[in-house]
Amino acid sequence: MAVDDEIEDIREALVRVIAEWTQGELQTQVAASVGGSLEAIEVRALYVVGMHGGSLGFSRLADRAAMSRPTTSKLVSRMSAWGLFDRVRTGRTVEVRLTDAGRDAYARLVASGQQMVGGALTGWSAHEITQFQAHLSRFVAALPESTSRATASPSSSDHVSSPQEET
Repeated sequence: MAVDDEIEDIREALVRVIAEWTQGELQTQVAASVGGSLEAIEVRALYVVGMHGGSLGFSRLADRAAMSRPTTSKLVSRMSAWGLFDRVRTGRTVEVRLTDAGRDAYARLVASGQQMVGGALTGWSAHEITQFQAHLSRFVAALPESTSRATASPSSSDHVSSPQEET
């Protein structure tokens, strides 16, 4: 098999992982206590804020989740209404924080992901898992910065830049 074929196999495998991670059943499990259903972008926002210790500047959330500022504002407002996010303003800076319910939903998201990954690794030796983790970490470290940053506003600050962010 040529290297190009192997690269294509890796790309297809990554697409499958993403598809599994964002499939409806997982999102339904995470949204169970919210009283509704979370769309993929809402799950991603929850995960991004949780991965950053439960608090992230508004602009950084928009950049990391590859969303426009108006879309981010609407999403944060919606998730605040559901009790998952708090929007905290300090001067001109806006920070998005997980509420207790948001931390619980994030914990369920992480647990669901660990269950999915653990199931896929069933039958692997400890050595194989360690090698896979090392190779995957190396792969992720070599990825370029998100392409969303190239198309996002030149400022990476967390300052309010439009009236939509104040809602």
